Amino acid sequence: MDLGEDALRALCGFVQEGRPEPDDVDADTIRLHGFKVRDPHDPDLAEREAQLRRAVEAMGPPRVYTLGPDGSLIERNGL
Repeated sequence: MDLGEDALRALCGFVQEGRPEPDDVDADTIRLHGFKVRDPHDPDLAEREAQLRRAVEAMGPPRVYTLGPDGSLIERNGL
């Protein structure tokens, strides 16, 4: 596990486990983009997109958590 965290810090500038160092990147501030590959000729594509749009509209705002010093989850306000 330590070797993996050392590699993550060396390659990406942060760790997921253990104590961060002062010059580590704050991983919570990194924005990730997702991509999905679909068949553009799929006849059900428009219906699936409409379902997804309705589901997103029905969701509440995102909830973001961070780990507390004792390992408990603490909800953060905003992103």
